[in-house]
Amino acid sequence: MVARYIQLADRIIVDIESEQLEQSQRMPSIRKFSKLYGISITTALNCYRRLEDFGWLQAKAQSGYYVTQPLGKNISPEFPSFESVVSEPQGFKVSNFTITSPFYISQFSEELLPIKELERCFSRANKNNHHLVNVYPEYQGKKEFRDVLSKHFSKQYFNLSADKLVITNGCIDAIRTAIEVTTEIGDTVAISSPCFIGLIELLGNMKRLVLEIPFHHAELDLQQLENHMKQNDVAACLFSANHINPQGNCLSSKQKERLALLAEKYQIPIIEDDVYLEFNYSQHTPLPIKHWDKSGWVLWCNSISKTIGPGYRLGWCEPGRYFNKFLEHRAAQYFGINIYVQSGIMEFFHSRQYFKHLKKLRLTISQHLHLYSKLLLEHLPKNSRLSSPQGGLVIWVQIPGLDGNKLLVEAAEQNIYFRTGSEFSTLGLYRDCFRINFGWPIAKNNVGDNEQSNDDAVQRYQQLVTLCQLVHKQLND
Repeated sequence: MVARYIQLADRIIVDIESEQLEQSQRMPSIRKFSKLYGISITTALNCYRRLEDFGWLQAKAQSGYYVTQPLGKNISPEFPSFESVVSEPQGFKVSNFTITSPFYISQFSEELLPIKELERCFSRANKNNHHLVNVYPEYQGKKEFRDVLSKHFSKQYFNLSADKLVITNGCIDAIRTAIEVTTEIGDTVAISSPCFIGLIELLGNMKRLVLEIPFHHAELDLQQLENHMKQNDVAACLFSANHINPQGNCLSSKQKERLALLAEKYQIPIIEDDVYLEFNYSQHTPLPIKHWDKSGWVLWCNSISKTIGPGYRLGWCEPGRYFNKFLEHRAAQYFGINIYVQSGIMEFFHSRQYFKHLKKLRLTISQHLHLYSKLLLEHLPKNSRLSSPQGGLVIWVQIPGLDGNKLLVEAAEQNIYFRTGSEFSTLGLYRDCFRINFGWPIAKNNVGDNEQSNDDAVQRYQQLVTLCQLVHKQLND
């Protein structure tokens, strides 16, 4: 059972995010707060201290506690403007070296997985499904699961037809098929810059060329994109619009709508990687580009890899006008997706456990973001620039004069790993940047019931401090 002071702290965070509590507003005194909620002075104090540790409240001597300024006040990273040119990306190469650093991969910690709830859902869903071992799955995916997905997203004002969905082995698998049915080897695909390294490597492995479109002032340079579309320079586009990896921003509704209109006008498909759609920190899930797609030129790809776990390898695609070609391609290559996984996850959605898990996960990860940002701002050089993610699991850091590749080499000697900025471009850009995953808890002091877990959290905190010290050392050498 969650402690009372944690429940109250979570409620206050929701009030701050919804602006029911304004920035710099003075909070009730500890004594008044305890009377207001019928709790002890100790519980009230623990609640305020938790909020202070997570960056939501600031204590002022002889004055009390105040709602702190939002992270959006940070100085945001600068993204350069440039003329887009076609380049050839490097593909992914498998090696025996596995990086397990919590800061490296965009992923949340194992302790946040709803293991018991998932086990119960899988048990209920597959109790009488033993006969399915000898049955090939439907090529399009389990009809009942597609119905559940359709209802789930429709509740978020994003209408999806279950008949148009195709179940896949995760989001990246859906994207791969979308690339295969919309382009050919040697074709050029437009991507945002910076772009998630996994997409760049995927295109490299598939022998597609890329055209990086600048992401400047929180917007894609759609004028450049349209110029290249008009000249027929690109065969397809591959974009994320929500909680974009690596910076965590969302495109505006205006930009999303214009992207859908450009795709229709020039009849050039847009493959939408929307794996972070539901990983928002606000109360409202943003809409994808697909919402504005009226003629089927957007292939929308999503999965549970970021919100539940990547091990299930379960995703889906709404391929628009490419539906028949997409399904035929899947049928010839994969012969369907694991029935038992589909059934278990379907039950997790149907029982509303997914909704409960998301609500808790979003709050916890947003708290992580505040802790990580607070640490980085305290220990990095004063001219450092940090992104203010609206969702997702990563934060983008820019430090003028930094050599991110050199920093990684020095940090690796102390078993600290992260993604360097230059990995997110094929043009040698963003060398003064790096990306940090904040999906794992950090703690300045070892306090709590789970001693081993807190030991790990303290170690991660110290690793980040060490990383900041290495930044200072490089800039001062």
